[in-house]
Amino acid sequence: MKQMRLYIVAASLLALALPAFAESPVHLNNRLRIGYDDNVYQAGDANAPDGTTVKHETQSSTRVIEELEMLVNLNLQRTYLGLRYRPSIVWYSDRENDDTDFLQDLDLNFVQNFSPTLALAISDTLRSSQLPELQDENFVVREDDDNVYNSALATLSYNVRPETRVDLSGRYILLQYSESAHENDNYYSAVGGLTLRQQLASRTTVMGDLRYQTLVYDESDELHNRDANSIFYGLGVEQTFNPQLLGSLRAGGEQRSYDDSAYDDNNQPYGELSVTFLPSPATRLTGAASYSIGESDVSSYLSQNRTYLSLSFAHDFTTKLSFYLSGAYSLNEYEEDYSLDATTAENADENSYLASARVTYRVNRINWLEIGYQYVELESDLVNRESYDRNRFDVGWKIQLF
Repeated sequence: MKQMRLYIVAASLLALALPAFAESPVHLNNRLRIGYDDNVYQAGDANAPDGTTVKHETQSSTRVIEELEMLVNLNLQRTYLGLRYRPSIVWYSDRENDDTDFLQDLDLNFVQNFSPTLALAISDTLRSSQLPELQDENFVVREDDDNVYNSALATLSYNVRPETRVDLSGRYILLQYSESAHENDNYYSAVGGLTLRQQLASRTTVMGDLRYQTLVYDESDELHNRDANSIFYGLGVEQTFNPQLLGSLRAGGEQRSYDDSAYDDNNQPYGELSVTFLPSPATRLTGAASYSIGESDVSSYLSQNRTYLSLSFAHDFTTKLSFYLSGAYSLNEYEEDYSLDATTAENADENSYLASARVTYRVNRINWLEIGYQYVELESDLVNRESYDRNRFDVGWKIQLF
């Protein structure tokens, strides 16, 4: 029922947008893929409470993925609307009890320029997934259960002077699982922030950040109270070294205080680094790194310290043949001092790895062929947490219907 409501909301947004289009900023694509998955249950080795290792057998399966993609790209004089909605059905030949998944992705971007000095930007990311694994977008490990994740961001920008801008932003995040067994992991988060941006030269911009976050696990029991408030502060710089090389750096600190007064505040540095290199019009290389306090993926810990690294490469060999390659690494550190279970309290790490590659060939104006591969791996020190690896291959056909 929840997935059907998401479908209705997305379809309504598209229906409201269609009458406003003088031309055709709307496109509908269909992708059909056939592939192989060597670990459909994400099975591997789990650490038992007594210190032994429990080994689970893996199950492989062929799978068929049918995906529709609706795109809206509306550009007016002062308004931009971008909408991407992707419902998909995945069928497995050898997955007992539940051989079909229904997934939904929705991405919305809206920009309104009220005047040359005042603008509003709104973005929303919605994911409805089943049997989740290491996620491509943010590389997050979630519980093995159907879930809905939504992140909405609104930013009001005002140019005080041509070289000085103030951004006032608000963000709302929601994670909701279907099964009551994971109700301790359901949360929502509200973030408010202020960023002052000052352009020092034509290629250099410096920033000052201040944000406040409240985190609420509204369905958790008393023993799993992980509610918290955080203050972020820091500085940043954006640099265009040349037309082919761009970079940005943010660094500062975070103080997270927990609703449970038995635990001390968690004070950690945070930082974000990204670099984009464009050696030619046909090639793009992007790298990113970050460190921060994050919402814990394990209900027995208040939070986790997260290190994230990613690298992606895209190249067009010809106007028809393109190649994409990406990789990511995530380290989640769980500290004994912030464990909710004194009997199993320990320092523990989780290492996550992701690698994917895809080749696409454009047969003609509306048809593409593609081949893809993805590898994911999770190595966990935590009790009752599964360590596993997974390989997936697929070949597919994409057609632009209109």
